[in-house]
Amino acid sequence: MKSKLWFAVRLILCVGLAAAILAYGVHSLHLREPIDYASNLDLVAVTVDGTDLTLRDLYFYVLYEEKTVESIAEVYDKDQTRLFWNIHTNSSFVQEEAKDNVMGMAVHDWIMYQKAVEEHLVLSSEEKEKLESRRTDFWADLYDVQHDTMPVAYEDVNRTMMQVALAQKAQAKLAQAADGASFAGYNWDGEDYKHELSSHSVQINKKVWNRIIIGNVSLRHDTLITIDK
Repeated sequence: MKSKLWFAVRLILCVGLAAAILAYGVHSLHLREPIDYASNLDLVAVTVDGTDLTLRDLYFYVLYEEKTVESIAEVYDKDQTRLFWNIHTNSSFVQEEAKDNVMGMAVHDWIMYQKAVEEHLVLSSEEKEKLESRRTDFWADLYDVQHDTMPVAYEDVNRTMMQVALAQKAQAKLAQAADGASFAGYNWDGEDYKHELSSHSVQINKKVWNRIIIGNVSLRHDTLITIDK
């Protein structure tokens, strides 16, 4: 009798364990499934100094980076540009580097923009004219598919570009005030900026960001890779 009871207990435990493993596997698979960017614009991608930046907030950088990489990909293979996106170089894939660029630029510009706000910086008439010129060039340079598939309003992107212009003004002021520093040094990938970044809090929402495929947001490539981080 005891042996039958023990067998039943073991059977229940084994079934429970198997169910838990299956549930974990399904959950893990779900967390690796790509997110449809356009349908999840209000999901938080990163939190910088306590402020949430959503996928909507990052869309300008997605447009810019996907256009930039795709232009190079056309030179590599005009008929199959996805091949370039999947190239492994510098210990990572082009697609992953582009993704890091999007996040890096967005975080950098938000930090610099906040400095501009704190210091009450405004754009001069000349700077406003340059901004309008950059906006015109930006929209003209995008691919038709990027215009056709854009899930955000043009005003959203234009607002980000205005913030970028103010961020650059704050960046220039910061570089001028620092001994031996340069504007380039305070770019998002610059050495001076790395020191500045260390005094800020940046928390990437990996549950969202790991499931975004840069190269398949404003453009369409059906075989881009995804890598868990």
